[in-house]
Amino acid sequence: MVMKLIFVFICASLNSVTSVFQCPGDGHFINPADKHSYYQCAHGTPFLMQCPASLVWNQQGQICDWNTPAPSTDCNNKNPTNCRETTRWTTGGTIIVGIDKQFGSDASHVGSPFGIFVDGEHGNVYVAETENHRIQKFNFKAVGSLGVTVAGGNNAGNASNQLSWPSAVYVDKNENVYISDTDNSRIQMWAKGTTSGVTVAGGNGKGTALNQIGACQGLFVHEETNALFISDFYNDRIVKWIPEKGEGMIVAGTGSGGPKADQLSGPRGIFIDKCETIYIADLWNNRIQKWEKNATQGITVAGGNGKGVADNQLNSPWDVEVDRYGNIYVADTDNSRIVKWGPNSTVGVQLATGNAPTTGRGPFSDVYSIGFDKEGNLFTSEKRNNRIQQFNIMPETNTC
Repeated sequence: MVMKLIFVFICASLNSVTSVFQCPGDGHFINPADKHSYYQCAHGTPFLMQCPASLVWNQQGQICDWNTPAPSTDCNNKNPTNCRETTRWTTGGTIIVGIDKQFGSDASHVGSPFGIFVDGEHGNVYVAETENHRIQKFNFKAVGSLGVTVAGGNNAGNASNQLSWPSAVYVDKNENVYISDTDNSRIQMWAKGTTSGVTVAGGNGKGTALNQIGACQGLFVHEETNALFISDFYNDRIVKWIPEKGEGMIVAGTGSGGPKADQLSGPRGIFIDKCETIYIADLWNNRIQKWEKNATQGITVAGGNGKGVADNQLNSPWDVEVDRYGNIYVADTDNSRIVKWGPNSTVGVQLATGNAPTTGRGPFSDVYSIGFDKEGNLFTSEKRNNRIQQFNIMPETNTC
């Protein structure tokens, strides 16, 4: 799963030192005379930095951003201007993690990667390796980066330093790692730099009670409220965990699988926006469902037209991401493709074709998870090919 989709370029160039601007402290500050530049202040000395062409300094976000207002964070703003409609990605991917079609457990291999989380702030991608029972961290900005085990890796088990078939991972702003420890029916949190985890949800055996998790296949931590959301595949429901009660509250689905608007059937990946709107990869219903906060039923925003390969269909979607303009990105797993659906689209557009494997279905093989970095580059996790690929955004296709 992933950080918020803010398609930006953060590179800038050092131009000069100036004595005109007075630094209010160390850090980065907008140039009052030119929004296309900013000052980097160090020990009271200002250095004038230039943003790349067409970008302006965003003081709040501390980045060079597109010269367009971001959609309002007001939850009543339902129709933000979509300037990502024509954005495209390279048609061929680059393998950045793993060795193509080779299962392994050393630092250069991955073993059956399911969920990924892209940490754009630190340039890392976290990989949930189900058959190696561990979470690996790779620096995707360094060529040939080797994996570092940040959780598990001590064989399958239920001890605090073990995992058993982990399937999803989320990393918060403090680099705490949250893990769907699937066969242990619990969510584990490993604080940065620790050698064992603590149970933050579940851990009461597999079951249907609200203090139990059947089989978590997706999770999300809401950064503003720190609330933990769990996609319970086995129980056909999404729950928001209430720590003080030690149980979950159902926020989507009924707990009984089905195709109705108030039901889910095999939910997998989830995405939660700032307003706690939930987007759900509803696997067996071949659709993406959108549930507003406190809603009693969902709205189909992608697929929902039966299983198939047509532009208005999906086939076993495993993961979903949403950008700040409402575009929906889907890992359409059994169709071996990544598709984008606009906020009001009735059909999807294929984004990337991938590097065709010698075995498996189509250009991808079992794409189970997707994510984006801060520049908008796309990352895909392929279980069968034991690799993570990166597809670069094409800046010339942006209209922002």
